[in-house]
Formats: sequence, structure tokens, C-alpha cells
Amino acid sequence: MTDNVTTPRDSASVLIIRDGAAHAVHGTLQILMVKRHKNIKFAGGAYVFPGGKLDPADKALEERDQKASLDGIGEEFRGLRYAALREVFEETGLVIGTLDGKPIGEGGRKTLDVTYRPDFLSRKITLAEFLERSGVTLDMSDCLPFAHWITPTAYPIRFDTRFFLCVAPEGQLPSPDGHEITEVEWMHPMTLVEESDGVLMFPTMMNLKMLGQAKSVAEALKLLAERTIVTVTPEVIVGEKLRFRKIPADAGYDDVDQSRTRAAIDLKKG
Repeated sequence: MTDNVTTPRDSASVLIIRDGAAHAVHGTLQILMVKRHKNIKFAGGAYVFPGGKLDPADKALEERDQKASLDGIGEEFRGLRYAALREVFEETGLVIGTLDGKPIGEGGRKTLDVTYRPDFLSRKITLAEFLERSGVTLDMSDCLPFAHWITPTAYPIRFDTRFFLCVAPEGQLPSPDGHEITEVEWMHPMTLVEESDGVLMFPTMMNLKMLGQAKSVAEALKLLAERTIVTVTPEVIVGEKLRFRKIPADAGYDDVDQSRTRAAIDLKKG
């Protein structure tokens, strides 16, 4: 059986948070969710965090540019942050970094979006070329390890995903790429968990619930600093009437109603 297990692909996913309108129960904490195009094979139509597969060139560039930032970060998270923030720009238009050493507001974001984002989406430009031409610097101190999940061995498409937490750049307005992503929306994490039905994958729902323990950006950062990240590879337990995903108890996740989650792909078609 183990000979047929698919090797997981390295990938990065980003939880972008801000303090927004106050919710009566859940506080001010909001997260940026993106909706994938319904016709995409993997997670089509699902609400997810911005992210995607690792480009080895991004990893090499990060390791060259950010040697000083490697201290204090787990080995499994190294080399994934440039890929994470590139995907954020491609999918949402947000630029998490500085321009010529200064914060990037909406005017600067718009200029970068119009000038460079179409070339990213058509694969005409690399991250290295973008950084060199634009003057943008990606500050890795703004991209914090949040979680590490590996797709269960039962799935034919698997990812080794490092989740990062980023505070949204002030003043910038997100927009979908119109290809893979059809919608972007700020939401209260626990409102989405409580009200969603069939639009969240299991890891997404679990990490939203983990984040939802906080009610503000400051509280989310404090709780993250106090938490030990445990790698999660869910075990898929298939019964006669249901499929249950079991995760390690020491990972710190509460239970969710798994009947309301959706699979990334249909195992029957795999």
C-alpha cells in the first residue's frame, strides 16, 4: 500500500488578518478569504486562504535574500515565505512589504498591481525580476509560521502545506485575480466556521477555528507566540456511513462538525 502513496508537494498558505467592524460575539478580528473558481479540479468553488505550490526559484531567492531571518523559524517553514507572499500578490493584489523602505498604501499597491500582476499571472515575470524592477522588499518578520498540515496518504493529490499569519497592510484593497480566484472577502473567522456548509475544506475550517480563539489582531499574535506548532497529517477513517479525519490531540485543535466540510477532491474519482 505504501508504494502507492503520492509524495506531497510543498506549498504555502497565508492567513491575512486585520481588525475590522466589531462583531457582538467574535470581536474585531477578520480574515481575508478567497473563493476558488468552481471549475478548478482541486478545491473548486471552496473558500480558502491565499496560497499555492512552491516555486523552487522562490525558495532559492528567499534563502539568498533573507539569511538573517532564518534564525528562530522552524526548518520546515524555511524557504516558503517568498512563495507565500508571491501567491498573495497574484491572487489578491495585496503587497505585504515595503517600497523603497516605506509602507505601501493603496495608491502604490494599485500601481504595482497594474504594472506587474498581469505578467505574474501569465508567467512572464519571476519574483526575482519583480523585486528588482519594482523596489519592493518582502519583510519576513511580517510572515509568521502558523500551522503545518500534510494531506492524508489516502488522497491522490497531496500537499505539504505551511500556513503563515500576516497582518494586512494598512489601506490596501484586495481584488480577485479573475482566473483561479473569483471572490475576495473579509470575514470573522468563527462566523464563517459557524455558518459555512460545504464551502470549507477540513484544514481550512480547523485553522479558522484555531484563529477564532482570538478576538483581535493583538490577541491572535499573542496566542500564536504562546503556541507550539505540531505537524498534522490527518488519518482518514472510513466507516459505513461517514468519513472521519482524525488528528493528533497535542496539535491543539478543537473538534468541528466534519459533515459540513468538503473534500478537496472526490476520492471516488481519484
